[in-house]
Amino acid sequence: MKLILLDGKRRRRIAAIVLIAAAGSLAATPLPPAWKNWLYSRAIELSPADTPRLSSVTITEELYPKSRAGLSDLRVIDDLGAETPYVVFRREGSKTTAPVSTTVHEKSFAPGLYTQLILEISGRAPFHNAVQIKTSETDFIEWVQVEASDDAHVWRIVQQRAPIFRFQKDHLQGTQTVSYSENNANFLRVRILDGAKQFPIAGASVLHETTEAPERVALPIAMIPDAKGKPDRTTWIVDLGDVAIPVSELRFEVAAPAEFIRSVVVSTSSDKSEWPTLVYGEIYRYRLGETVQEQLSLRLNSSLAHGRYWRVEIVNRNDAPLAGAIPHLYATPAHIVFEQQPGRSYRLLYGQSEAKRPEYDLVRRLDAKQMTAAVAATLGPEEVNPGWSDPQPWTEQHSVFLWVVLGIAVIILAATAIQSLRRSASP
Repeated sequence: MKLILLDGKRRRRIAAIVLIAAAGSLAATPLPPAWKNWLYSRAIELSPADTPRLSSVTITEELYPKSRAGLSDLRVIDDLGAETPYVVFRREGSKTTAPVSTTVHEKSFAPGLYTQLILEISGRAPFHNAVQIKTSETDFIEWVQVEASDDAHVWRIVQQRAPIFRFQKDHLQGTQTVSYSENNANFLRVRILDGAKQFPIAGASVLHETTEAPERVALPIAMIPDAKGKPDRTTWIVDLGDVAIPVSELRFEVAAPAEFIRSVVVSTSSDKSEWPTLVYGEIYRYRLGETVQEQLSLRLNSSLAHGRYWRVEIVNRNDAPLAGAIPHLYATPAHIVFEQQPGRSYRLLYGQSEAKRPEYDLVRRLDAKQMTAAVAATLGPEEVNPGWSDPQPWTEQHSVFLWVVLGIAVIILAATAIQSLRRSASP
């Protein structure tokens, strides 16, 4: 007997039908007829409201495998069955960079000590906290010291030692920006701490960077070491499943007291054959006196960070692999923000395989401050819609039956052809 293999989508549909049949007596009241194609729902547990207000509920990771990619099938309805507009809101954090007008006064080299750059910010200097070094060098790693002064005579250290690097031969752009303690000094003295040769500097830009911390939640998914990776790299691979959760950040756990600076390459794939690179970055930990400088995370663009399979590689080159290094995936929670009306209760629907993303004008009427201030609500337990009707066309729902019919038709045609051949051969 020939076995028929079902794809993941059909397995989930059949499992849902079995679940409905098994738990029909325990399921909630069927959803209104207009929502019969939604398989799952959860009550939104809200405190009563005397006047209209904005409320918010967080989408947890267990909803993703049962929803369409991108959560396009989410709907909010009230107790009358009316569709309620909503906005998906994520606290991704932000980083803004403002250039500060700068004049380069000196580029010099002290053999055996450093390459030096003197920068001036004219007039009443605004606050600044970073300097970007422009260089034609393609493959390097150097340490940089930054000092600030109000008169170019008395200097104070604002960054003791920070790395800049680039490995173009490995397609790693690295970083050429050095952050330092925020100040509004008119002069900066930048030193590349390599006295062996003069470091080529084409120029430099002073910047003021401001950041807003993002909201993150750890994904309970372990990355598996890949022994088939390149010999100069430590590699992990993870399968996020059919409906991948958007990943916003990668954090590394590295055993102390190791000191290192390593490049990281993150790739994604839908079939484990092609691995387009998603992001290059770097992680590091090193000691400056009593202070430890450390960066063990990479931020990812969640709008681009999709893919069933993920591959993370630490580029070791000729160094030994980092002992006890473990990568962890983090996501930015999605919050559903909607207008709560007095006396109404609400329910979140999901699990509609054909639903398209809704478009509401609410997104144009709200700003981030309003959505952040929305009253928090929680989701109740998942309920299966006992009146669920599969929205897929009949031909897709019964594709196995169609294959059986096609097989029978082929057999009949083959038998007819054989009989015709025998009749023609008899004379």
